[in-house]
Amino acid sequence: MSKSQETTTAYDAAMPQEIAGAINLMAHPFAGAAAMGALGFGLAGQAMGMWLGAMAGAAEASQRLMQGLSQEATPAPRPAAKPAPLKLVVSRPAQDRKPATIAKAKAPARKVAQAAKAPAGKPAPMEKPAQPDDLKAIGGIGPKLEKVLNELGIWTYGQVAALQPAELAWLDDHLGFAGRIGRDDWVGQAKRMVAQ
Repeated sequence: MSKSQETTTAYDAAMPQEIAGAINLMAHPFAGAAAMGALGFGLAGQAMGMWLGAMAGAAEASQRLMQGLSQEATPAPRPAAKPAPLKLVVSRPAQDRKPATIAKAKAPARKVAQAAKAPAGKPAPMEKPAQPDDLKAIGGIGPKLEKVLNELGIWTYGQVAALQPAELAWLDDHLGFAGRIGRDDWVGQAKRMVAQ
């Protein structure tokens, strides 16, 4: 029997069986440190995952709460005011008038009344068409901005393409964009979409 075998046998006889397995870790301290390090990293990774999950859940709950509050605080859009009925003053007797003349007389008066109500530079609104265009296709317009434009009566690429400099300035000021409409070139993009 070699000397190392005799030493091992002597340790085995002196050591209780319950601790004999732990001695192997002491025989290789680097292996023990590596095992403890791996265990520590595993527990730390698990704790970090739980913490990040809790933070993500709290952020999602907070976002849902804020959406609910903003929807409650946002007033429902009011329907567009209808112009007051126009009264026609005619100097000749009613039996001499032709029906076509009455229709022609009312149309310009209605346009004048609408133009008088619109602030200077504000784009002329139009009724919602059966198939409104997807204004989000214009770079710089997202879902919320599309909704705001729709509330202003802007529904189609043609309307955006026809915006005049005064109307663009009014929109830019109204939306608080400080020149963003021009930088994003809404009019040019809309003209290209109309041409397609």
